[in-house]
Amino acid sequence: MPKRFPLVSVIVPARDEERMIERAVRALLAQAYPELEVIVINDRSTDATGAILERIAREDARLLVIDDHGEPPPGWLGKPWALHQGSLRARGELLLFVDADVVYAPGTIAAAAAEMEAKQLPMITLLPFVEMHGFWEHVAMPQLGIFAFIFSPLWLMNRTRITYFALGGGTGNLVTRAAYAACRGHEPLHDAVVDDIGLGRLFRRNGFRTEVVNADAMVSVRMYHGLGEIVRGFTKNAFAVVGRSYTLAIVSILGGILFHIVPYVLALLGDPINLVTVVLISLTRLVLFLALRYRIDSALFGHPLMMAVWAYIMLRSLWLTGIRREIEWRGRRYDASRRRST
Repeated sequence: MPKRFPLVSVIVPARDEERMIERAVRALLAQAYPELEVIVINDRSTDATGAILERIAREDARLLVIDDHGEPPPGWLGKPWALHQGSLRARGELLLFVDADVVYAPGTIAAAAAEMEAKQLPMITLLPFVEMHGFWEHVAMPQLGIFAFIFSPLWLMNRTRITYFALGGGTGNLVTRAAYAACRGHEPLHDAVVDDIGLGRLFRRNGFRTEVVNADAMVSVRMYHGLGEIVRGFTKNAFAVVGRSYTLAIVSILGGILFHIVPYVLALLGDPINLVTVVLISLTRLVLFLALRYRIDSALFGHPLMMAVWAYIMLRSLWLTGIRREIEWRGRRYDASRRRST
């Protein structure tokens, strides 16, 4: 527990989140932390999100619901604008930006505040346990953990101040108000497609330390339900993640096919070198999946399918957000050419 309890303002953007919003908000209100307010920005939801929030707010005065009925100002994306509005209403010394489908165990915020206090950090990001249900979620979603293991290992991200290695996440960016204000809040991220990672990089660009904490025993999220949601969800930002570079996008697609799918085909045909390659890939996945508590059968047999799904996602993102220059998400359409990745 922290030595003192500064007020924490939890800021949650919500658009058409009726499936998870009640569970997520009630988990936040159930935190074992005495100084807490929860601010949810109902971003023109067309489902029952607003009614659910109103009902919870009548039961608990710590919940403030902001109903946003208008379009974001010119140049702003919907989510950064919602987070910006929430920050303007927040009273806390600490601000926690978290998505509406994330579930916190009761001791999460106290543990995060204690970590910030002990290390005198301006920002920490909480990494979750990713819930997966059904065949395609177990096949496709482990790519996130593999990507982080290869390109953003914690031992490296937390031991450098290089901006590129900064990380943020919609599962929990906890920041001090002072540092957030010094970075001008979400204003520099008004057009960021991947705003959560963008916040970590913004802090580092302004000279602030950031760290990532493995909180998979306390934070969980089921990002998408089924293959269709996975494809649509990651289409909006896959091309942005490679910096909107056509070269990197094509290299990632071809590399995924040549080095992660073709070896499995050749191994089935009896090629000894590719048999060894498949064994090495499987052993690496097995170790990583055990550490992350993913399914072992997916570790052993899901790799070529996973890479095929992600090659298709990158190709689809390249076409829609790169060539056609469209980002469509939750009923909104944006000009992708005018949006930054972070």
